[in-house]
Amino acid sequence: MLKEILKIMDYTIKISDTSPKAKSIINMLKELAKDYSFLSISEEIDEVQENILHELDARSEYMKKHPDEWKTWEEVKNNLMTP
Repeated sequence: MLKEILKIMDYTIKISDTSPKAKSIINMLKELAKDYSFLSISEEIDEVQENILHELDARSEYMKKHPDEWKTWEEVKNNLMTP
């Protein structure tokens, strides 16, 4: 029973700092973290996104060099919608 009582839940909230409102919320949370030991803020750079961008660039280049090997979204959608 004691084990159930001591369960701790961590929450991860991701906020992109791309807008003034988001930056305001981030600053508010940083200020609150100064007063409350149970709250911590950590900044993470999304390295996965960089890898995804490189992959998309490589695929785009491949598609430009091999136009006969791919279909447009409209072609794919039409094939799926046709019985």
